[in-house]
Order: sequence, then structure tokens, then C-alpha cells
Amino acid sequence: IRLTSGDFYTQEARKLAALVKDYAADDIRISINQGLLLKFVQPESLPHVYMQLKELGMVKLGFDSVADVTACPGTDTCNLGISDSTNTAKVIEEVIEKEYPDLVFNNEIKIKISGCMNSCGQHSMANIGFHGSTMKKDGNIMPALQVLLGGGVKGDGEGAISDKVVKVPSKRVKEVIRLILNDYNDNAAEGQYFNDYYQERIGADKMYFYNLLKPLADLDHITASDFIDWGHDDEYVKQIGVGECAGAMVDLVATLLLDVEEKILFAEEALASKAFSDAIYHSYSSMINAAKAGLTSLGTATNTQSGIVKSFDEQVIDAGLIDLGKSFSEVVYEMNNHKPSEEFAVSYLATAKNFYQLVVKMREKQLTAN
Repeated sequence: IRLTSGDFYTQEARKLAALVKDYAADDIRISINQGLLLKFVQPESLPHVYMQLKELGMVKLGFDSVADVTACPGTDTCNLGISDSTNTAKVIEEVIEKEYPDLVFNNEIKIKISGCMNSCGQHSMANIGFHGSTMKKDGNIMPALQVLLGGGVKGDGEGAISDKVVKVPSKRVKEVIRLILNDYNDNAAEGQYFNDYYQERIGADKMYFYNLLKPLADLDHITASDFIDWGHDDEYVKQIGVGECAGAMVDLVATLLLDVEEKILFAEEALASKAFSDAIYHSYSSMINAAKAGLTSLGTATNTQSGIVKSFDEQVIDAGLIDLGKSFSEVVYEMNNHKPSEEFAVSYLATAKNFYQLVVKMREKQLTAN
């Protein structure tokens, strides 16, 4: 069942649930492209199920096709979203259905959109991908889309990560789709897969697609509508806050701290299995991630593990926000001075747990103060 942006509503959901209970073994699965899969419908029940779905408005050509665009919630509900991915997906689907109707039957090319760079919409694994961004003209900010090409499943158990090509104003996404698909139709060999065509083009000219799309990145002829995102009436305002990235409706610091708890659990499991080296590694990772959470709460960028250790000492330990009795670098790098014995694995895990609790208390003080 193809669902635009994965959306359907309570009224349809209740009727669908009843239908599935009676004719699909009470089993509904959500597909990677945000559609629904009813795996256990018997062949003799297909006509009835089809007619019932049609009454619900849930019969739509092109499941998993070029016209079946995957999109994360974007700015609809996620405060990490930079541009509106769901309405952009609807616009692209309309272009495909009206101007390229044959592609509704093409299951090879996948178009995916994320509202930010975090790839919840899987843009980095798309043949044609987009992620939300911004561009500036005369001091004013407009919604934009980073275009990516050449990603996807290869069909041999491997995948390809898409390449960044160019950034364009969001309101020009229709032209982006037309330029790419028209060039593919005009220049690809008969039966040539999109990614093979893509690789052939950049093999001959690395800047081919950048030059193809570059005119759309030109800001010399911007109009007022370019400052209004798809599906909106008001001028675009960039605001980043608490997100729901990958469905975790917590702030970024809380997400990082949850990751620390998971790594501590891994360390405990490894210790119980007598895998002492693994236990030590997971304890180390938990402390690095806990330090990253602490620095993130202070608004400090954290890009490398060594940078995290250095910055934590400078901004947390030296500032007296946490007292370890020594530097964080001495604590976390203590594993360099010991062989992976059971005794040290137990001691190091205890240190990691204590450090985690100190970072949690630091965070609680921040939230109370705010």
C-alpha cells in the first residue's frame, strides 16, 4: 500500500485494522519506503481486500516506484528539521505522476528526502536524494535543498552512498527533478540503470551534474516565493530545537546519555561473558559519549574523540563543573596502562558508571537552573 509521506489517518486506520484482522492474519508491516505491507492475504481474498482499500482511498499506483518518495517528518513535527520534507515529497510525486507517468511503474530509481542532514529520510541511500539546508541572499535566509545523486542498493548485497552535488533553493526542486530525469532519458543507454548512467557521466566529467544543476543554484533572480517553503504561507525562519530524529522525541543531550546507558549495558554483558577487552572498550566508549553529552549541553562542538577529551578537561573539569580528583584524560586513558584483565575491566566499568552519574547530575543542575 503506497502512502504519500507515510501518512494515513485515524478513520482509515480503524477500518484498515478491521480488514487486516479478518483477511491478512492480523499482521501489518511498515515498509522501508513508508508504505504498508499486508503479507498474508490469501489470493482468493485479493479482490475483496482491493475493493475495501479502494473505498478507504488507499489504492495508489506506484508502490516503491520513482513516484513513491520517502520523506522524514521534517519541519512538520521535528524541530531539527531545516526544510519541509513532507510537502516537498508531495510536490515531487505530483511532478512524476503528471509529467513522467511511465515512471510510476519504474522500481529502480528511488527518491528520498530528509529535513536535515541526519538522513532519517534515507537521502544518503537514494539514487536521487535531498536534505534540508538554507541559503542566504542579501542577509535573508531561504529554505534550500542539498542535492545528492548515485546512492542506493546495488542488488548484490551491497549499497552505495550518494554524492553531494549542489545546493539549490527549495522552491526549485521541480526543476531539479526535470533536469535530472530529462538528462537520464536523453543520454542513458537503452535499459541502462540510473546509477550506471550516473557513474558513466561522472567518470567522463566529474563536474557533469554540478554543471547541469548549477544554474538552479544561482541567486541573482530570486523571487519573494523563494523565501517561503513548500506547504507554507509565511516567510521562512530558521529555528533548530528539540527534535524527534529517528523517532527519539528527546533533546540531543538526553539522546546521547541514553546511548551511554546502552554502552554501559554492553560492557556489563561483555564482562559477564569474560570478554574483558570488549568490556573495557565499551566502558571507554561510554565515557567518551558521556563527555560528548556534557559538552553538547554547553554548546561546544565535538568532532573527534581526542577533541572531546581535551575540551571536557578545559570546559568542565578545569571549570569545576565536575570533580574527578584528576583530569578526564587521566581517567579515560587509564586503559592504556593496563592489560585487559578481569580486575581492570571491573574497575574501569565502575569508573565509567560513576562518570556517567556525574555527567547526569551536571545536566540536571543545568535544567534546574534554566
